[in-house]
Amino acid sequence: MNSAASAPELDHLRHILVRDLGALAEEVKSTPESALWRSVDGVTNSVGTLAVHLCGNLEHFIGHEIGQNGYQRDREAEFSGQPIPKASLISSIRHAQATVESVLGQLELHRLDEEMPHPPPHHAGSSIRFFLMQLSCHLSRHMGQANYLRRILAAD
Repeated sequence: MNSAASAPELDHLRHILVRDLGALAEEVKSTPESALWRSVDGVTNSVGTLAVHLCGNLEHFIGHEIGQNGYQRDREAEFSGQPIPKASLISSIRHAQATVESVLGQLELHRLDEEMPHPPPHHAGSSIRFFLMQLSCHLSRHMGQANYLRRILAAD
């Protein structure tokens, strides 16, 4: 198997992440402002909290760690549940999309096989290629949670 990445592989990863961030923006838009920071029994995070976390996660790992753009993450604040206006949240999502587009659009293919800089301990030693796939799965998992919670809150 060829260890060098093909351009389509990186293009596909970039496309999926940007697309799914767009779907996250739609979830936020579809959630009434009054429900954006609410949850239900048994569900820890609100739609707003999930969106803030997903933006912080991608800005940190893709922007800061891979792209070295200087982004400073405050992971604790991501889970504070501190409400921010819906428009600001959507702006943060759009910024994360731009970060993904920019960094992955300029990423040299040989770097995909390099070790991911500063991953969480349970992903130590992972390649950038693996970690980008992990980030996509993480985004998808939390997107499903946001969608399900939005629909539960709409039914109340």
